[in-house]
Amino acid sequence: MKEYRKEWLKLSIIIISILMIGTLGYYFLEDGWSLLDAFYMVIISITTVGYGEIHELSPAGRVFTIFLILSGLGVAATTMTKVAKFLLEGEIKGAFRRKRVSKKISKLKNHYIVCGHGRSGSTICLKLYELNIPFVVIDNREEALQIAEERGFLTVPGNAGSDVTLLAAGIERAKGLVTCCSDDGTNLLIALAARELNPNIYIISLGTFPTNESRMIRAGADEVVYPIRLGSEQVAKFIGKQYGIDLEDSTNLAPPNLLGYNLKLVKYFDSKNAPLKNIIDRYNAISVVALKRKSGITIENPGLDTLVERDDSVILLVKEDKKAITSPTSFEKIVWSDDYSVGIQSIDEEHRGLILLINRFGDALFISKSKKEVAKSFEQLLDYTVNHFRNEEELMEKYNYPEIKQHIQEHHRLTQEVLELNKDKHYVFPDNIIEFLKSWLINHILEVDRRLGEFLVKKGIHER
Repeated sequence: MKEYRKEWLKLSIIIISILMIGTLGYYFLEDGWSLLDAFYMVIISITTVGYGEIHELSPAGRVFTIFLILSGLGVAATTMTKVAKFLLEGEIKGAFRRKRVSKKISKLKNHYIVCGHGRSGSTICLKLYELNIPFVVIDNREEALQIAEERGFLTVPGNAGSDVTLLAAGIERAKGLVTCCSDDGTNLLIALAARELNPNIYIISLGTFPTNESRMIRAGADEVVYPIRLGSEQVAKFIGKQYGIDLEDSTNLAPPNLLGYNLKLVKYFDSKNAPLKNIIDRYNAISVVALKRKSGITIENPGLDTLVERDDSVILLVKEDKKAITSPTSFEKIVWSDDYSVGIQSIDEEHRGLILLINRFGDALFISKSKKEVAKSFEQLLDYTVNHFRNEEELMEKYNYPEIKQHIQEHHRLTQEVLELNKDKHYVFPDNIIEFLKSWLINHILEVDRRLGEFLVKKGIHER
């Protein structure tokens, strides 16, 4: 859109210039013509309407008219070309994207349909993604769909209560459906439509008022969940803890210990390949139980000379009494440094926020070891990262940053890497996860964001 606006601005300047030059040309070339006569002559000449000359033209005026008509026709042709290009490119790109998504959805079976990608819907989608459960998002808000698409989710735009929209999401082949709209009436209509199209589908509906539960069940919902009630129960649990009453099933994430031995999960993040022997020595492990390649292939009891590649996962057998290999009770937190500043205050503040959330995630993972705290802190980190990237992209678009495409591609890559960290693991992360996040963030700041900051500073921009 930025490129189109620039092109239309240039074209508008050309059109205004032709009108001004044409009007002044007739005014000075012809005797006794008013500015209105001159402007009128320009309009009927460049539009070729054929009304005829309002006054008899001099030879100079006729020559001037010839060049004016040729210029006007050229501008008209250019204008029509750009209009057609704008419409066709938008339609073609949209059609290709919709066709690609529709093709993927048509291959889905036993998937879930999430109706609404708001606060609750987005959280549900992230959970389904982590559990590797196929799903499709339905929403009629462009911003919500954009967020879902940035996270790599399959989307269908439209009203979730419409048969056409539900069929486009594969309702007849779906295993379940979740209604996440803020209005109970809308959720009720969606459940009713879904049940009619697929009598065997499992429907979960988010509700606001418990008095509507019976209606939702009659409409077709199998389960009705109330986020407000769940939140109230959580508050009550927090209050109970203050009185020494622990109602929460706190899950310790430490690996099981048998006779002083346990397993350690390590994900390899370095770009340079290394033999398994180096991994064993680094973590003082006894042996390697298994090596899982990035491609999904698992090698049991691999040889020590086997090379480990980036994003491979290694399961090590370790002995508890070795200090270097016990589950860590602390970690080296990231500390903000002026060396990380990119020169733009708004970006620096968000980078500080990312560091805070990474450190908070480390506290939950290695100190409290509560699965609920780990899940909460990881989701906060993910949501903040997506919002931060979006803010940067708006800034780049606003000031026409020349490397915007490469920068956005890097954002998408990093988002996918963070999502992959928890995919299929149920909030069980490698012991070196903080090391990866630190490298991930600092390298992005020093390499990619630093170039953006230098560009904005050269433009004299220090605040957003």
